[in-house]
Amino acid sequence: MGVFNKKLNVFGLDLSDRSIKVALLVKKGKKTILHSYGRVEIPEGVIKDGEIINKEETAELIKKVLANSKPNPIKSKFVIYSIPEPKGFIRVVKIPYTEEKNIEQAVRYEAEQLFPIDINESYVDWQVISEDKKILQIIVAVVPRPLVDSYSDVMRLAGLKPFAAEIESIAITRSLINDKQSLRPILVIDLGKDRTSFIIFKNPAVQFTASIPVCGDEFVNVISKNLGISKDEAEKIKIKCGLKVEDGCKDVFKSIQPSLREMIKYINKLTNYYNEHFEQNEDIAKVIICGGESKMIGISSFLSLQIKKEIEKGNPWVNIINPDTKEIPCISRDDSLIFTTVIGLALRGMNDF
Repeated sequence: MGVFNKKLNVFGLDLSDRSIKVALLVKKGKKTILHSYGRVEIPEGVIKDGEIINKEETAELIKKVLANSKPNPIKSKFVIYSIPEPKGFIRVVKIPYTEEKNIEQAVRYEAEQLFPIDINESYVDWQVISEDKKILQIIVAVVPRPLVDSYSDVMRLAGLKPFAAEIESIAITRSLINDKQSLRPILVIDLGKDRTSFIIFKNPAVQFTASIPVCGDEFVNVISKNLGISKDEAEKIKIKCGLKVEDGCKDVFKSIQPSLREMIKYINKLTNYYNEHFEQNEDIAKVIICGGESKMIGISSFLSLQIKKEIEKGNPWVNIINPDTKEIPCISRDDSLIFTTVIGLALRGMNDF
């Protein structure tokens, strides 16, 4: 591997109900290079609502995507993988200043009060993000132990060595946000096939996350039902029309309008909740969108008009490619939005191990 073998080559793996994505980043001199990336579709029923139903088939699909990664197959056995956003819980908590040896007990107590999950059957991770003589501000992540163990079992079945598991929102913000962006809160909207996730980030950490089922699949289902066409046809029309009303697309927009209203309603509810319960008088500065459904025609303009915020499409290369150079990513800007989470995982794999 030449220059690439100075550190462990820990790659990222993003596992969802619909697909497996992998990415490996390496340092070459002062530059960061996307050494390998890949994606494979998952047949329906293999993973459902984040739960792995068929471990053996999932492991075989992981082997397949690693072998077929471009421009180089991934041969590393060391992996950091994602935990689906609805399956994990993240919150920033404030506790009275205490010595480090007492922090874990205080964190577990706070987690028991905050999260609808049995803490004794969960993995609890935490990190102090700011402190003074009176208050510690700590980011706390909690995930169900059986789920993490199930994912780790699949990694081992695929012949891999899991180094870490990370909730999607942390990987997404690592991928899309750098220290040059606003110090005010940022809302990230991850528009996916089977859910839409909302992440409120305020430097230096994720503050709050939530998910709703308004998503690409829902758009396809309502288009299919209202226009009396198959789901495959509905998917093609959704891609062609997006949120346009001209060129024969008016009925498509009408079909998905109720779902879009539901999304806007939730965004307003979420931002109001943040303003009331977190930082007073510090409104969301801007909104970043990512995920496969963020490629829909007109989605940025529509959201911006409805919620009256600056909207920008995420740039997963913001922490990889120097904007002062003329370097062109090997994946287009739009297509790279599908790889946002796994690029964030790969960044951690490159930096931490």
